[in-house]
Amino acid sequence: MKNWIALLPLLLLLTQCSSTNKMIDNKEQVAIDQSLVIIEDSLKLARSFIEYAKNAEEYGDSTSADYYFQKAIDIAAFYQNSPDIKADSSRQLLLEEISLEYSKYIARINGVEKDTLGAANVLELLNEYDENLAAMDSDSVAVTIPDVIGEEQEITIPLVLNKKVENAIQYFQGRGRRVFTKWLQRTGWYEDLIIPILNEEGVPEELFYLAMIESGYNPNARSYARAVGIWQFISATGKAYGLNQSWWYDDRRDPEKSTRAAAKHLKHLYQRFGNWYLAIAGYNFSPGKIEKRMRKYNVGEFWDLPRLPRQTRNYVPTFIAAVHIAKNPEDYGFYVEPEKPVVYDTVTVRECVDLNVVASCVSSSFTELKKLNPALLRWCTPPDKDEWILNIPKGTREEFLKNYSEVPDNEKLTYINHKIRPGETLSQISQKYGVSMSEIKKFNGIRGTLIRAGKYLVIPYPQNKAYAKQLAKSSANRTTNYRSRSKPVKSVSGRQKYVHVVRKGQTLWDISNLYNVKVSEIQYWNGLGSSRTIYPNQEINIWLPGTTDVAKSESPPISNNTRIESEPSPKSSGNTVVHVVKRGDTLWDIAAYYGVSIREIKQWNNRRNNLIKPGDKLKIITTN
Repeated sequence: MKNWIALLPLLLLLTQCSSTNKMIDNKEQVAIDQSLVIIEDSLKLARSFIEYAKNAEEYGDSTSADYYFQKAIDIAAFYQNSPDIKADSSRQLLLEEISLEYSKYIARINGVEKDTLGAANVLELLNEYDENLAAMDSDSVAVTIPDVIGEEQEITIPLVLNKKVENAIQYFQGRGRRVFTKWLQRTGWYEDLIIPILNEEGVPEELFYLAMIESGYNPNARSYARAVGIWQFISATGKAYGLNQSWWYDDRRDPEKSTRAAAKHLKHLYQRFGNWYLAIAGYNFSPGKIEKRMRKYNVGEFWDLPRLPRQTRNYVPTFIAAVHIAKNPEDYGFYVEPEKPVVYDTVTVRECVDLNVVASCVSSSFTELKKLNPALLRWCTPPDKDEWILNIPKGTREEFLKNYSEVPDNEKLTYINHKIRPGETLSQISQKYGVSMSEIKKFNGIRGTLIRAGKYLVIPYPQNKAYAKQLAKSSANRTTNYRSRSKPVKSVSGRQKYVHVVRKGQTLWDISNLYNVKVSEIQYWNGLGSSRTIYPNQEINIWLPGTTDVAKSESPPISNNTRIESEPSPKSSGNTVVHVVKRGDTLWDIAAYYGVSIREIKQWNNRRNNLIKPGDKLKIITTN
């Protein structure tokens, strides 16, 4: 009996613990149930956003359609790695449906001509995103990212997983989802063309995704550094690998020729470094400067290289992230249907021919022929080439040969006989027709620039009148907008003057990216002519939209090496309003709307940078 009495407190304690455990279990179950309800409601909300978006699109309201599609995919991206989603097939299917509807929408608005977010811009945004994240332990510390690439797939370029790679993956899953979805769709364009060439040249297939990072597979892509095409060759490197160019054509835009050149170039870089990461970094930067840093700092790995330009530091990890996602997109929440491949037949023409004539021979259009032949810069095959391999719609080769043989020689390329008026110059005639002076001189056997009134000049001219007007207009704009100056400009209407002090190692391209302006504008404002030479501590004038104008670009970073001339004094009193940031707003827009400065908005809201997002509330003090 005494033994039972002695054990009674222990039994009571155990009973109490059991009761407590049940209460805890019940609370945990309630929490789990609430979490599942939130997930269910969120996915239903995302699905309704998809319906709103499709209805808006049907009624032609593109702004609302874009807004609701983005809201839906933001919810999907938030839950894509949730174990509660993966544990329930119905939730997983709904998530896949939302992602697929979004990708179909991106496909509907896709197109090279409307490609406003190029690869270079994406890399710049990713750089900003990376720098705004929490400080990383080191560039080479492994993180817990699932290795979604199966063992059965042979990986010839090692895919290291570290903080830099994780940041890039997170960016593409979030803010960069729109453009990466577009890139994934475009893989269908050239995959069947590019990968066999890479195999023939003996380089890894994974380099196919390097073209994604370089240009988003856009053959017409052009960077601030004047790199061109899918593989972004500058002129000198392109010529070293057989990519020639003239006023009429540019081989760097040819997907087949440029891929073979890129494969050879990358192979040479790999032979030079014996390491694919260093080879890829050398492709983006400068092989010589990479080697110089390796010797100076006695390092042999890309991840250990110090003092690399910001873009090159992120270039290799961004490539690795792209390979991970592109090889297994569904594991990262991307459900995408690749676009149909660009297919064509080829014919060799041994005379200059207008693409409108070719189009009529194959029942196609001038626009379609231009898309199939991105290397052609003008309206015809190059007159300065003895022969040209022309791409025509698939299955039309015999039709072309038959119909083209019946076209009279004088109709294959059209010319205008221009009568020179008194006082008219070659430059003026060039602007009028959109044909370069050198080509006019070549066609007419002229050595200098002297022409005589009353004489005639033969001018090559497109049969497509709409294209001819476009050509002349673009030529006039190029000539009048940024003529070489001998002195800096003193003022620019509607703009405020910023003075940038050049840091060591900076280039005009770096500064143009920093302030989101063109290199040609900086040259014009500072009287640099065509020169790109600048020096440390040199003062460069940058004219940016002032507070009286609405600017589409974000404001520049204000740092120790930037000063504003004639900066307005801060407003100290007035009415306080709260501005809720809408989609597409920038600090420039908000400052212009309220008639205040960007610096004031940042001071009033205790902000150190210019990043804002929809839904943010900004305090604005307006004048009485």
